[in-house]
Amino acid sequence: MRSTPGTQAELATRATSDELVAELRAADVVVIGAPMYNFSIATGLRSWFDHVLRAGETFRYTEAGPQGLLEGKYVIVVESRGGLYSEGPAQAVDFQEPYLRHLLGFIGLRDVTFVRAERIGFGPEARAEAIAAATAALRDAAAPALARAA
Repeated sequence: MRSTPGTQAELATRATSDELVAELRAADVVVIGAPMYNFSIATGLRSWFDHVLRAGETFRYTEAGPQGLLEGKYVIVVESRGGLYSEGPAQAVDFQEPYLRHLLGFIGLRDVTFVRAERIGFGPEARAEAIAAATAALRDAAAPALARAA
């Protein structure tokens, strides 16, 4: 969105982007739900990033390269995955977490905790275990945010 919007559709898109960027700026803690789709992120989440990655708003170009402008926020990313991608042979095709880490870092969000619910496609028992483990990990991840709010 480098150009000045001219059409009604462009104006509406810019308004959506402005609203989402304002939400990000106002947040102390950002929580993102990110199911893995085809080894990466869902199109809805990709669209959100397309709206909030804006030169001059959430990052700027410098002689040293891009610089994020949204520093000082804590991010929790909750990932759900049918398989096991954080370790083992499938780790090589985990394009989700590295991609998210890069996009968030690009706008200055580097204090990121990933909470994974993995192996949820391995049957009811594995799913229940994954959800229980992710719930416990989410409680741990939320503790610093809750301490900051207190």
